[in-house]
Amino acid sequence: MISGFNEGERRFMPDFLKDKKKLLIILAGGLVLAVVCAGGAWFFLRTPAEEAAMEDVPPPPRHKEPFQALWPLADIQVPLSGRMGDRVLTLGFSFDLNSEVLTEELELRREEIVEALGLALAGRSVEEMERSGSRVRLKYETLRLVNGLLETGRVKDVYLTEFFIL
Repeated sequence: MISGFNEGERRFMPDFLKDKKKLLIILAGGLVLAVVCAGGAWFFLRTPAEEAAMEDVPPPPRHKEPFQALWPLADIQVPLSGRMGDRVLTLGFSFDLNSEVLTEELELRREEIVEALGLALAGRSVEEMERSGSRVRLKYETLRLVNGLLETGRVKDVYLTEFFIL
């Protein structure tokens, strides 16, 4: 007799569920069948030919990482005119480079770049430099100016690291 069931409930059960031994055999057979099916699926779905081919293929060659460096240019001071008298704009930049040769050229042309930036910004007013969007405009003007001076490459981007008016 199966525990937990009274006679009225057992009456509606199929005959094969009334005997404990038969029930255990059916459950164990179902479990074995499920394990066999899972193993067969794994065996047939894996592709040993592809696995063997992958083992024979050498790893792809490593490409040389592109050169990336930031070249700093700081403490550039530019005189500004304004309603409250003359003031000084202090700037700092970092240039995003992609070549070691470009780093060398920038080092050689440091003074030329500082002078060109000073001349380009001289005569601007404090109000003009404090306007909305002036920093973005300054960034693109600097990028265009510096790339115009270079011969061996191009600066990818310019980052404004210092910007304050004294």
